[in-house]
Amino acid sequence: WEYGRLNITNTVLSKRKLLKIRDEGVIDSLDDPRLYTLPALRRRGVPPAAINGFVRELGVTTANTVIEVGRLEKHIRDCLNDITPRLMGALQPLKVILENLPANHFEEVSLPFKPRDDSFGYHTVPFTRTLYIDASDFRLEDSPNYYRLAPGKTVGLQNIKYPITCKDVKRDADGNVTEVICHYENGGSSVPKPKAYIQWVADCPERNSPIRISEVRIFKDLFNHANPHNKDEVPGGWLSDVNRDSLEVYKDAVVEVGFWDVVKQHVPAKKAERSLYYDGVRTQLVRIGYFALDKDSELPDNFADIKGFAGSKIVLNRVIALKEDVNK
Repeated sequence: WEYGRLNITNTVLSKRKLLKIRDEGVIDSLDDPRLYTLPALRRRGVPPAAINGFVRELGVTTANTVIEVGRLEKHIRDCLNDITPRLMGALQPLKVILENLPANHFEEVSLPFKPRDDSFGYHTVPFTRTLYIDASDFRLEDSPNYYRLAPGKTVGLQNIKYPITCKDVKRDADGNVTEVICHYENGGSSVPKPKAYIQWVADCPERNSPIRISEVRIFKDLFNHANPHNKDEVPGGWLSDVNRDSLEVYKDAVVEVGFWDVVKQHVPAKKAERSLYYDGVRTQLVRIGYFALDKDSELPDNFADIKGFAGSKIVLNRVIALKEDVNK
């Protein structure tokens, strides 16, 4: 057997230092998903195969080197891309009303869990008059290089035949947009092909849609510099380099009902039979990132069907963001 010390940028691995930042209240435990201990990586939702691939690529060296965290992140993305189903969701849901559809409009839409890969299977979601989109997909002021929804602008809905056009908005007393009124372009008139498609989640209580997420936790680098031990870069010492804003929490997020199908694939219905940890429930929320179910979640003692999940507390950890085009 051979071994070498492995250091990664933007973190510390010393147990003494990890205990110090825990005692300082920066983290709650040694499996905090912002850390790079094995329990922390597991809780975050990093697959074992990604860690093994990363270590295999590095090989063994006696040199005391610091590896760019981006190399590990590449293995995580590649691994998750191969094993995770795709779902639609919104971190900051914004209500959309399709004005020309009746109040009781209901369609069932069959969606693949992974486009162009039938081995992942399919699931159905409702499509109704009231939808939720992510607030980041709408703005009041349009611009030439902006292709998503804005007043007077048309945008496509993922996996839906017809696009929607924004006709009006409603605001609260502070001027914040609370509702977007749109026209569903199913009348056969000539509508330009949209340049962008956005994700959506239907409001359909009969189908328990949307799924309300108690918390979505977004993790950022725990340290501001790549090497917090470098006294030239961090003259105040490694502890002064801690990023106190490394955790961002969303409390109003929604996801589509296909999420329960993913849970049922990994978590036994009866609590007494649950030998797997929740972090095995991983999914890609389209255009947002890869997520895993955190152990702080609470599922019912027994769920035989979708309705059996009523009263669940769902906490999602973002494993890693999607790699975006630098020109996007």
